[in-house]
Amino acid sequence: MKKNLAPSSLKKPLAGVAIILLLWAFFAQAVRGATLSSLTFDEGPHLAVGYTFLRTGDLRLQPIHIHPPLANMAAAAILLLDPTLPDPRTIGGWEIASLSAVTDTVVWQYPHPRRLALAGRVPIILMAVLLGVFVYRWAADLAGKKAGLLALFLYSLDPNIIAHGQVVTTDMAITAFGFITLYLNFKFKIADSKFQKWWLIGTGIMLGIALATKVSAGLLLAVLAVTMLLTGKGAPTRSALARRSVLARRSVQLAVISLIALGVLWAVYGFEIGNVPGISLPLPAATHFKIYQSLQLHYDEGHPAFLMGMNSTRGWPYYFPIAFLIKTPLPILILLALSIILSVKTNRISNIKIARWSLGLFPIAHFVTALFSSVDIGYRHLLPILPFIFVFIGVQISNSRFQIPNSSPYHLVTWSLRLLVSALFIWYIASAALIFPHNLAYFNELVGGPNHGYHWLVDSNLDWGQDLNELKTWLDVRGIRRVFFSHYSPARPEVYDIQASLLPPSPRAGPFAPFEPTPGWYVIGATTLQGSYTSDVNAFAYFRAMTPTARIGHALFVYEVKPYVPAHWVAVCTTHTPQEITQAFARNDLRLVYFDCSQSWVYPAGPTPGDYIVPAATFPPPEASLVLETRLPSAGTILDKLYRVETTLVPSQTLNVKMADAPLALLSYRINQTSAQAGETIELWTVWKVQSTPNRLLSLMAHLVGPDGIPIAVGDGLGVPIEQWQPGDIIAQRHTFAIPPETPAGTYSINTGAYWLDTMERWIMQNKHGIASDYTTLTTIEVHPEVHD
Repeated sequence: MKKNLAPSSLKKPLAGVAIILLLWAFFAQAVRGATLSSLTFDEGPHLAVGYTFLRTGDLRLQPIHIHPPLANMAAAAILLLDPTLPDPRTIGGWEIASLSAVTDTVVWQYPHPRRLALAGRVPIILMAVLLGVFVYRWAADLAGKKAGLLALFLYSLDPNIIAHGQVVTTDMAITAFGFITLYLNFKFKIADSKFQKWWLIGTGIMLGIALATKVSAGLLLAVLAVTMLLTGKGAPTRSALARRSVLARRSVQLAVISLIALGVLWAVYGFEIGNVPGISLPLPAATHFKIYQSLQLHYDEGHPAFLMGMNSTRGWPYYFPIAFLIKTPLPILILLALSIILSVKTNRISNIKIARWSLGLFPIAHFVTALFSSVDIGYRHLLPILPFIFVFIGVQISNSRFQIPNSSPYHLVTWSLRLLVSALFIWYIASAALIFPHNLAYFNELVGGPNHGYHWLVDSNLDWGQDLNELKTWLDVRGIRRVFFSHYSPARPEVYDIQASLLPPSPRAGPFAPFEPTPGWYVIGATTLQGSYTSDVNAFAYFRAMTPTARIGHALFVYEVKPYVPAHWVAVCTTHTPQEITQAFARNDLRLVYFDCSQSWVYPAGPTPGDYIVPAATFPPPEASLVLETRLPSAGTILDKLYRVETTLVPSQTLNVKMADAPLALLSYRINQTSAQAGETIELWTVWKVQSTPNRLLSLMAHLVGPDGIPIAVGDGLGVPIEQWQPGDIIAQRHTFAIPPETPAGTYSINTGAYWLDTMERWIMQNKHGIASDYTTLTTIEVHPEVHD
């Protein structure tokens, strides 16, 4: 008779299958992404430095790279099998430790970028898979296999983990080795005494590996010190002597861990002993201290960063909180909030105190220290906290039964919570499927998804140079042979068989007119589009105002600039100097007309089209189209706008006023009202045509005159300097009259004219009736008594 298998007997193999499937799902996504994406900005230096150290044993590039060597060595090890790669010592710039020269020769000029990328990325992918194993293990140790599977499920589908688990950087390495270090320490704290030494040794070794991966691993030392000294089995409570004894024993254990870690770190540096600037005695692993010094200098100098339309080199305290909120999947944020609530009421985890310290202290400390960073370049700097979040959620959700007695009137809450969690899991799976393979560009629904992420964050959050392979395919399908290309990555497009004319910020960039780009196809990375890494944050303001033809991987914006007639003149009402305008248009044949648009407007004579550059709040001229907006780097607010007019709108002549031998002719006027109350302000515009260029300063007159012929308000002025005039220009002058509060009611005249400033001599004007005077009356208005509340 066949023996029935109890359900419990199936749990273990089914759990094992589930673990393998989840890890395989992660591995498959990472490998597929690694084969599709081009080498990112940071991968070039990481591979070059790792290869250089392995090939030469020379550490000279490490302080410039500001990263310890271990992760780079692991990624670059397979490159030693390629005989076509040059010896770094033969590269120009080696003697001066030029990281850029070595990287360009070894990586960016390598003729098979896909092969190079996959070879270097596989070790990082394997580190990420290893981390997944420990995420499962820690959650399972705390709350059982269900918790472990849930934590691993969250880990395996997280777009940020997948994105950075497939690129050659130190971010995934420190995330993995830091997490494993704290897990081993947790096991040491709860293990029986006969096994403790092995967990102690393992903690020290893994800590050393973490320290040899990234300088920020130093935070692990502080976290270990706290957890080692404040938690553990058999904490003494009865006597001060016993407490001192336990504290002494724990201090010795911490010292052992530290010594093992330092030994591993020193071994990674080849047991180097050398001098460090500012320190008189030779030190072991001297290069590690030099890296730390270089990193401090880097933080002091700052780094180009972008956040919500703002550009800075010093960062913002709220950068990482915002990054966390908009790049972490919303289901994870909701599950995290729910888990925090549940953790207050549930306390079924064994060794709860140790678990809380081990799981909670590091992510909190890491997040807090990130707030003070002046290098705000990516969510990836928060990556080390994610495994802890997944374990925490897995433990809390699996431990919570969501059970309320059926007799309770609130039993529906149980089913509501269960449905909520189930819906969040489905949502999470859908988010992972929809973003793949562009995981790096993931943004959650709070900002409208990845297509809107560039308004909030750029750089390694979105646009890291990963889309050149996809760009090549897009161009080939459409038969586009050459593009203008802007990206901050030093990758060479020609290696990917993309024929490109490089734009800023590339040091190999050709001539570029930011305000009047040459017609053709343009590919602009989101990072340079937003002004990061460019000398001027508005270098690509022209394209920010355009709708892209396509978006490659959510990060590269493709534009078609069609042929157009260049501007003949530019009227400027800003502080831009003539040299800046000339550089912006890359032309010397433009006529520049400066004017004060707060009190005047100018219509330059000559052919059109023409452009106006005016402050953001200035009302545009009729029939003008917006070309671009420039913004303030620090505030992200609009500074100036450039408008184009295709046809000059010359006001028609409606007045028959003759001015013999005068440099101006009065054409027309406009007034905003024909009656007003005392205390109000009225506005008048007078329109004049330039007949000749004067050699004397003048002003345009506008008076509000009472029945007795005495002016009660004056609005004289001229907002277009005479040095800017050319015959045929049209000048519209704005005059304002503040009517005095106690002005008697009656009919008042508005008179206009012109006079020389040096003699105050008015020009003689002859009206349509042939009467000559030193002014002309344009119209009248009715003034009414002031109304008092």
